[in-house]
Amino acid sequence: MDEQRKLDGRTRRALDMAIAKRQISQASYRAAIEGKITLQRAKELGRGRGPDDVSEASDGQEKPRKRAREGRTPRPCLCSCGGTTKGGRFLPGHDARLYGELKRNLQNDPLLRNERYNDAQRRYAVERGLVGPEVLPEEELGG
Repeated sequence: MDEQRKLDGRTRRALDMAIAKRQISQASYRAAIEGKITLQRAKELGRGRGPDDVSEASDGQEKPRKRAREGRTPRPCLCSCGGTTKGGRFLPGHDARLYGELKRNLQNDPLLRNERYNDAQRRYAVERGLVGPEVLPEEELGG
């Protein structure tokens, strides 16, 4: 009967750390877990090769991506600061900035009819529950 050797907890943790730090390949990790190779041998092989791979090891670095991520279209920040986001509606912290400005302005202008605020900012105020849908443009109310 073929009996697998029991993997020591410290060795398992060292394997987990080595894979997290990208020091060994996935194939070497699986082989070490199954007891086919040792942790030391997996580290000698590096990230570029597995235990069954006979090709020469690369320098251990993956090639960078050639294309941009999909769905990440830069657009202007919703708070009208002039900054450009990396795909979201706000720059970090600017959602709270707009929320505070809207809340302060509601005392003087409860319908947000000030020309400073655009339709997207009014939609944000409705979305956050600061005002009711009556502040939205007429074409959005009927739809």
